[in-house]
Amino acid sequence: MRWLYHLVRREEQPRFSSGVGREYRPASLESEGFVHCSYKEAVAASAALYFAGERPLVLRIDPRRLSARVEEAPTPRGPMPHVHGPIPLEAIVEVLILGALAEAPDAIRDEPGLEPEPVS
Repeated sequence: MRWLYHLVRREEQPRFSSGVGREYRPASLESEGFVHCSYKEAVAASAALYFAGERPLVLRIDPRRLSARVEEAPTPRGPMPHVHGPIPLEAIVEVLILGALAEAPDAIRDEPGLEPEPVS
């Protein structure tokens, strides 16, 4: 099991920090049926592709706290996890600023017990 990361524009922060409904439901959940996420090693590439010139927030998501299924989709950048349901606010364990990540690449750190094996 691996940490999941979701990029979000700063103006969307109230949607996941207010606690309204106690779950985060980005627009993609309604339009595509899932929430786009990345693994740690793909966060910077995803940000460059979809948030060029911006400093998005990075939500670190604990997959053990999700009730929705997570499926990997193959992409040219490698497998990307999709969460097929809303994300409970208690699953959002950390909010990082991507600009800080660019200045300190280890800002997204691994924590014991969640990334014991690579995804094949």
